[in-house]
Amino acid sequence: MLSPPLSRVALTALVLSAGAVDAFWRLECDGSVGVARVDPLMDFGGVSDHVHAIKGGSAFTPTSTADDLLKSKCQSCGVGQDKSAYWAPPLYHQADDGTFTLVPEKPPFKAYYELNTGSTSDGKAQKVEAFPNGFQMISGDNTRRNTTLSGPDPSDFVGPFNDESNQEREQRAIGFNCMNYGHNGSPAKNEPTLYRHSLPEKSWLDANCPDGIRLELQFPSCWNGDMDGGEKHKSHVAFPNWINGGDCPAGFDQRLPSLMYETIYGTDQFIGKGGKFVVGNGDPTGESPMFRALPALLIQTAGYGYHGDFIAAWDEGVLQQAVEQCTDMGGEMRSCGVFEFPDNTASCTLENLPSELKDENTAGPMPNLPGDLPVQSGPEAAKKGPGGSGSSSGGKSSGSDTTSSSSSGAKAPVVKDTSKSSDDKKEGAVVAQVKNNADNYQAPAASPPAPAPSPTTTSPPVANVLPAGEVVSTSIYTDGRVVYENVVIVEEVTTTQGGAKEKRTPEAKVKRHGHRHHHARDHGTGGRRLR
Repeated sequence: MLSPPLSRVALTALVLSAGAVDAFWRLECDGSVGVARVDPLMDFGGVSDHVHAIKGGSAFTPTSTADDLLKSKCQSCGVGQDKSAYWAPPLYHQADDGTFTLVPEKPPFKAYYELNTGSTSDGKAQKVEAFPNGFQMISGDNTRRNTTLSGPDPSDFVGPFNDESNQEREQRAIGFNCMNYGHNGSPAKNEPTLYRHSLPEKSWLDANCPDGIRLELQFPSCWNGDMDGGEKHKSHVAFPNWINGGDCPAGFDQRLPSLMYETIYGTDQFIGKGGKFVVGNGDPTGESPMFRALPALLIQTAGYGYHGDFIAAWDEGVLQQAVEQCTDMGGEMRSCGVFEFPDNTASCTLENLPSELKDENTAGPMPNLPGDLPVQSGPEAAKKGPGGSGSSSGGKSSGSDTTSSSSSGAKAPVVKDTSKSSDDKKEGAVVAQVKNNADNYQAPAASPPAPAPSPTTTSPPVANVLPAGEVVSTSIYTDGRVVYENVVIVEEVTTTQGGAKEKRTPEAKVKRHGHRHHHARDHGTGGRRLR
């Protein structure tokens, strides 16, 4: 008996639950306001020994406070009432001849505001409250050049972590996510967020990450009520036992939004070019031959010193309104009626820089990292570089401004979308035009859109099941507290009729799958409930 002809492609819906999650939104930033050796927390009033990619308010200086930032003329992030500062070291490529070039970002940079609740150490339920203006903190350790994590890395284990010293939790709050959206008929390979905690060596990235690498940094969300945490800007906050969610340790009974940074870097532009990647604080990628087989035994550094800083500066009352009212499960900032959306974010640059930094080359090519910072491998902790002149603010909010005007600083090279309006951009899309100060990058080929990030769950990851084909669109929707993403994939279909095969016009096949945002932002098998 002959099979009936297949006249069209069936719409197959493989549905899985992403588990119970709390609300969140993605603050998207079109680029950096500058790339400069400025850090008002660790190098207050002076020059930092290493460079940072700075997002947020344009009034960012070595002495910035929340009051200063609120006077910014513009901001690079997409919410008009937010002039906060978000900064972290960028990524560089060091060529075989020793020269350094800034690796371009693939915007948008995203700062996730997740409203994850939990309990105090004595079991009392917590309610998320907004960052007060002037609140500041650091996540990560700039001097770290080794790991004390046990077991393999990457690992499917996602918690809880009974480490109230926060040493293990802090190391697990860093992620290096290999980006592979699927090419030439091969399926996408999606890694969970915070899945690997070391930056692989370049040859591995070249072979496995055709769409770049995403640097991820989770901040603590348990708070003791202080505005700052001393010289290291950490003692006032702690991680919950699931890193981005769960319960807080004793003494940290207040709950803040779970803030997380995501930056995708175009490491794919350097495939086949030799050399290695170095984080802007002088932290190089791993080079040990044991890396692939026994990453837990890796002695040389591999991005362990990645870190980031934050100063909260929102228009009065707006962030608290957003915490209370912006409960969209899809994470779209434009779904929040509290926010305003400026149209000049991509062109925003720093208003002021110290005079000694006005003409500093931070984009490359250059013989050394900015400030002549040496590349420092582990396992010993890194030492402060020769170019730094500031000191930790230690929570201070005063001091004279040593900046001079009329300098924007270097802008980070970015991959920009010039083919669509801002309303038509797809989450995670890779686009084809490079903006580059050094004028030495080649534009990457356009890639299919990346799968969109999603809210938190604490379940272990499961296998990716995206079918082969060209991803042409994505969309997010919710059902109750479950977040789904529709990925429309064009496939070539062969039909059977009368025993003969016939090629048919490609049509759209819908693949519906749930997302997990933290620890397991990957794709699951049909019908499996993750939590």
